[in-house]
Amino acid sequence: LVDKFWHQVKTNLQAGKIRLIFVADEIPSELRRIVEFLNTQMDPAEVLAVEIKQYVGQGMQTLVPKVIGHTAGADRKKEPEVKQWDETSFLNELTAQRGAKEASVAKQILEWAKEKMPSIWWGRGKRFGGFIPGLDHKGKWHQLIEVWTYGSLELQFQYMKSKTPPFDTEEGRLELVRRCNKIKGVNIPEDAINRRPGIPLSVFTDDAALKQFLNILDWAVQKILEN
Repeated sequence: LVDKFWHQVKTNLQAGKIRLIFVADEIPSELRRIVEFLNTQMDPAEVLAVEIKQYVGQGMQTLVPKVIGHTAGADRKKEPEVKQWDETSFLNELTAQRGAKEASVAKQILEWAKEKMPSIWWGRGKRFGGFIPGLDHKGKWHQLIEVWTYGSLELQFQYMKSKTPPFDTEEGRLELVRRCNKIKGVNIPEDAINRRPGIPLSVFTDDAALKQFLNILDWAVQKILEN
């Protein structure tokens, strides 16, 4: 659940679903106009100001907040829009954005996942779709990759390092990097073992490269099952 939460955070950031808030005891009229203008123009990002007045008297202190920036037009424009991705919508969008060859790559990776890492999580991003093959093993959910509609595959080192033996060790993740770097067109720096380095799906439009990568994933899954 924690992993899924942070993936949703990442999806929201990529989709621009953020809220910028100015807080002060007094919001000048100039800033008020800027906030209201930006909140109307930016979508889906939201820009607000919170004015917190302080009232003191008879030994008591009261703080009274006032939210500035909401307008009827802006609120209608920013009604929540969430898209629950699935296999069909994902492949259709990837085809539209990146073409049939990269969509075929994603389809083959998905078919591999259905057999080897069948606990598949689908994203809910408004603009970009993603899926994460997952493996339930000994009461824990493990992940290795995430595939995106904009034509990228990410290795999930950031999550492996704390949750997925033997890839919770630097040596384990480095071994995975070394194996991937043997694929033509892949060059992951070794200092990326704590992040989520991306590989273009276009690399795997070469059948030999895709087969090599799926064999690496088979090896990685076997390592997880051995722990």
